[in-house]
Amino acid sequence: MALLFFDLSLLPSSNPNSRLLAAARALELGYAAVALDHPHRGLLADADRCRTAPFPVLSSLPLPSSASLHRSRNGSPTYEPFRQYTRITLSLDSIAAAASALAPSAARLLRTYDIVAVRPLNQATLDYLCQFATEMDVISIDFSHKLPFRLKLAMVKLALQRGIHFEIAYSPLIDDVNSRRQVLAEAKLLVDWTKGKNLIISSAAHNANEIRGPYDVINLCAYLLGLSTHRAKAAMSVNCRSLISKATRKKYFYKETIKIDTLLPDEQLDSTKYKLGDWIGRDPSSFIGDL
Repeated sequence: MALLFFDLSLLPSSNPNSRLLAAARALELGYAAVALDHPHRGLLADADRCRTAPFPVLSSLPLPSSASLHRSRNGSPTYEPFRQYTRITLSLDSIAAAASALAPSAARLLRTYDIVAVRPLNQATLDYLCQFATEMDVISIDFSHKLPFRLKLAMVKLALQRGIHFEIAYSPLIDDVNSRRQVLAEAKLLVDWTKGKNLIISSAAHNANEIRGPYDVINLCAYLLGLSTHRAKAAMSVNCRSLISKATRKKYFYKETIKIDTLLPDEQLDSTKYKLGDWIGRDPSSFIGDL
């Protein structure tokens, strides 16, 4: 399997061009994909369906020469296009809010996004997410501030058994001394308990200045968080790819077996056009960006 690096959280900014510049910087540094993150707090409504548009200029081939150079240095293939996924990050402050936002009835809206992340704001919500929530892919924890809850080994293990991923953002580590100290005090516990399993590392960047190259981040996390180089690399590559593949199967395949396509009203099923062989053996993460 090709080594591909991901940054699964680029946040919006007051400057509309900031996220474009951040995505362009990620492309230049050799990342193969990013997720355009939409933070949300409060009740979901139909107006909250995904309206995040990728930047077509960044996904064209051939890659810019700087991107090809960095990918070659990173050991990543240059023939893969730069992919842009959509993501929603729900901040939830109660079990009732979590049950409502992640209920099966909300699946139609949530599945307009490629990735569904949840940020718990208290102990009860975190415990509920680890034990029961299904319509989500990742638990994102803001380690840059004092946590409003306590991480529990039993809950972390249960979430891992259920295939849920945990996310640590590295931008606070390069932001200021106070943020760095806070992350180090809290995030190391999650690193120790997960041992890198189902752990992803993202930038949570608001602008291009907060993005670092894959191996800079790997060395930073290995040095500050105690992750081995191998596990830090997996947290930015293999684990991210696994998360996307799982999210794709859940959203675009019925019971992870039969792909569901939306057909236009006048479109007819044509056996010469739709062939089973087109889907067998295909990696979900390789085509979700093309949908």
